[in-house]
Amino acid sequence: MIKMKRTKPTNYEAAKRTVTVGEEITAENMVERLIDARRREVPTKRSLAAKMKKDKDFIVIETKRGPTVFKRIA
Repeated sequence: MIKMKRTKPTNYEAAKRTVTVGEEITAENMVERLIDARRREVPTKRSLAAKMKKDKDFIVIETKRGPTVFKRIA
């Protein structure tokens, strides 16, 4: 039997875990939550938003002027 070594989640996985299903959030709010959780390495707002746009667990709600609003669906 092979034991899998438990590893620390990536920055994006850690950010994704801070959002509940059905919640609307911006990338800036996710960064603030990671800082509050005392995460040492925090991704930039821009890189988080880019990954969230490609992720099928999030849908884009609003992209006009100002921050993009995402909603977690899964």
